[in-house]
Amino acid sequence: MTMPGAAKTTAELLTFGPVHLDIRDLHRSVDFWRDLVGLRRIDVAGAAEAVASLGVDATPLVVLHPSATRPVQRGFSGLYHFAINLPSEPELARVTARIRASGHRFGAIDHVVAKSIYVNDPDGIGVEITFETPDRVRSFQWDEGSEAALVIDAQGRKRSGVEPLDVEEVLALLADHDFMRPLPTGTVVGHFHLRVASMEASYAFYRDAIGLIPSTYAPWAGYGDLGAGGRVTHRIALNTWQGAGVPPRPPGVAGLRSLTMRFGSAEHLRGAVGRIGTVEERGDEYVAGDPDGNGLVLSAVTKTAAHSPRVEGPAGQEKRP
Repeated sequence: MTMPGAAKTTAELLTFGPVHLDIRDLHRSVDFWRDLVGLRRIDVAGAAEAVASLGVDATPLVVLHPSATRPVQRGFSGLYHFAINLPSEPELARVTARIRASGHRFGAIDHVVAKSIYVNDPDGIGVEITFETPDRVRSFQWDEGSEAALVIDAQGRKRSGVEPLDVEEVLALLADHDFMRPLPTGTVVGHFHLRVASMEASYAFYRDAIGLIPSTYAPWAGYGDLGAGGRVTHRIALNTWQGAGVPPRPPGVAGLRSLTMRFGSAEHLRGAVGRIGTVEERGDEYVAGDPDGNGLVLSAVTKTAAHSPRVEGPAGQEKRP
């Protein structure tokens, strides 16, 4: 079943800011995000010394907190994976080439709406690195009888949306053969896929409290997702594949500490804060939690701060933007 939402526009009602992760070993995780994924390390004014921020240019995308003592565990709600969206397919080729050359294990899936590779960080946190391709999709729906998705692509062909990605075809787009270059300007956090205890409760929260637009609601398949008004209607995805009623991630286990939602207007932010009800105000931000205990940091889009943080790319090179 596909649930229609509001008319799709190019401007989305919210975007994502930094992802905060609980990890075990700071140096090991920094190596993963910097040398394998391709983010730059960024010194952020006022950040705790034990925390590492990595991102693109001067914009943090991932913040690492070495507070975990155990890797990701199954049987709990929390993060399934989150996505790093790239601005072009040649940049996806660059990351794919780098990861393949490293020998790090990865998966590669053609979702039709996106071309994606999947890796786990050193603690087992799932990361999707993706280039969105909505022009390749004509329609999408879930078949309640078979519990499977059906995608009709732009050529009218029936697709599953989970077919193997032709990695060699993607790699052929890397004309300069430079696979060590860091991720470029335009790289963003694109979506979150969460394990939840109750599809009904979590879907209602992100729809009614946060204000996201329903896309797919398929509780018989243990899956649902919601969009933010853009062409890709997959900004928060939910699943109950760990079983209904699973408890939250225990303290000390690696995973998602919080995600950051930046609303396109102060009006939308105030509306969400009012609907959530229980929030903590911290300056221009509001801190809350979803039904599964995932931390949410809510703010409105603001201009980039005027400071010039130190930026460290692969191989430890430092730059100032």
